[in-house]
Amino acid sequence: MRIRVAAADDPLTVQFEPSGMEYELSPGEHLDVEWPPVAPGEIAGDIDYGADLVTISARGSGFARAWNTEGVEVTT
Repeated sequence: MRIRVAAADDPLTVQFEPSGMEYELSPGEHLDVEWPPVAPGEIAGDIDYGADLVTISARGSGFARAWNTEGVEVTT
């Protein structure tokens, strides 16, 4: 599954767990986040969000990969 997390009008912090890596997105910037495939009925990860923070967590042995607005892969 692939999703896009974007900062609209205000800066947005995107945090990856369990690593704790954080990225500050300025308005107009985004991160594309992808989880590896999982078996039907399983959940690859979780997303928690608030006004200025999105936390992306991996479940089990899977981990998320992410690319910034320029298409460069970032550390999760």
